[in-house]
Amino acid sequence: MREIKEQGYKGGITRLREHLVQLRGSSVTPEVVRFETMPGKQMQVDWGQMRGVKNPIHAFVAVLGFSRALFVYFTDNMRYDTLEQCHRLAFDYFQGIPTDVWYDNMKTVVLERNAFGVGHHRFHPQFYQFAKDMGFLPKLCKPYRPQTKGKVERMVRYVRDNFYAPLSTKLVSAGLKMDVDTANIKGIQWLNDVANVRIHDTTKEQPMKRLIEERAVLKVLPFQPIKDIAVKASDTIMPLNFETQPLHHDLSIYNDCCQVAPL
Repeated sequence: MREIKEQGYKGGITRLREHLVQLRGSSVTPEVVRFETMPGKQMQVDWGQMRGVKNPIHAFVAVLGFSRALFVYFTDNMRYDTLEQCHRLAFDYFQGIPTDVWYDNMKTVVLERNAFGVGHHRFHPQFYQFAKDMGFLPKLCKPYRPQTKGKVERMVRYVRDNFYAPLSTKLVSAGLKMDVDTANIKGIQWLNDVANVRIHDTTKEQPMKRLIEERAVLKVLPFQPIKDIAVKASDTIMPLNFETQPLHHDLSIYNDCCQVAPL
């Protein structure tokens, strides 16, 4: 839609969708009932694979439920430490933390559904501690209920179709290849200049404008406690031994220093 508008298209999104259905020969996707959330209440998270084979590129995608503000970060893996770092980057970009964060069946998030009864899941221990430290409640989508996490799933497709595919095509035509660093450099520009300033189809407002309102109720980012900073001892460095004697002198010594010597 954005690309053909730049070329002079004056029609609407509905007409474009109908045209694409005719070209593809597919039926119209049934309308999904959307639900809205209060500011600061919800964030949805998902991974999207942009490129597979030997050198994969994955997109960590997060979207706030109220403002529809979008964050994306590209990585070459989906390990736990990468997932945690992506969360920190997302919270930093949004300048706050929502109450709930929704996921599907990521192994780095949940190890076993309903392990302790219906709705009581066994989460990944490091992730559970991370969520506790950051102050958000992890929630899992119901299986086969895509509308539960529909906002972020649509955004995964949006990132692929509106950003990754066009940029990758331009790089290939110039004899270059997409990598993670290039995707992230261009990605943050795309978020600020396109994705979060477009008029959203549902809210009819710019996500960035609504994000300003949502930031007022997001939880403040916590400082990292000093006790959480790991300090490793080294066999080659001798420990420092500090004397236990007080650093101050008796006050009488200052009186002696201030006495004026006779001429």
